[in-house]
Amino acid sequence: MDEMFDLDMALTMPDDSTVELSKHRRDALSTAAVCELVGEMPTVVVGGGGRCAVCMEGFQLDGGGAGGGKKVPCGHIFHENCISQWLSVHDSCPLCRGNVSGAGKVVS
Repeated sequence: MDEMFDLDMALTMPDDSTVELSKHRRDALSTAAVCELVGEMPTVVVGGGGRCAVCMEGFQLDGGGAGGGKKVPCGHIFHENCISQWLSVHDSCPLCRGNVSGAGKVVS
């Protein structure tokens, strides 16, 4: 065998998904921009067993049957903390991938 398989080399070489993830992180918003953007999103009351698509938990208010969430421009609703964390990595809606900040193009 002329060449040997090097497991260490195979495990440390970047693959296409790593390169794509790096691109998404470059396109992500800064922490201050995320806080400002989420703060400007309307807070809406969600009833009827609605769930956040990021964490899959229901919307709950203290002592109530309906809960509140942040509505992104495309109309989807998420927990404030969940959408903040998502937007720190991606500049898109977790469900439809529509652009959230308006700074880039809509991802199809």
